[in-house]
Amino acid sequence: MTLRTISISLATEDISRSVKFYVEELGFVCLLKLESFARVRSGAADIMLAPPDAHQAWQGPHFTGEIYLGVDNVDELWERLKDRVRIVYPIATMDYGVREFGLLDDSGYQLSLAQPVAD
Repeated sequence: MTLRTISISLATEDISRSVKFYVEELGFVCLLKLESFARVRSGAADIMLAPPDAHQAWQGPHFTGEIYLGVDNVDELWERLKDRVRIVYPIATMDYGVREFGLLDDSGYQLSLAQPVAD
């Protein structure tokens, strides 16, 4: 088996607000926007946005991990976003060879923008 892509589906209470966040703040392109579904993409990162599952009680975002987005301009993004979005942790070079920072999207999901450190 060879996986060709990975798409993430995130629940949001406001599709339009979420599309605006991903497009205006993070530079994604909106590929499709319907009343109850949207798809945004930046390079290989493909994110679907949909209302909360009607079969479960909605208690807000409850993803238990982080979504890592590999970028090629992490320092530039830090400077542009640090005063515009909710920061989880500031930019730093990690022991595992990545320079990254964490932020919350408009719904409260944690995104980490990361770039490998050159040798």
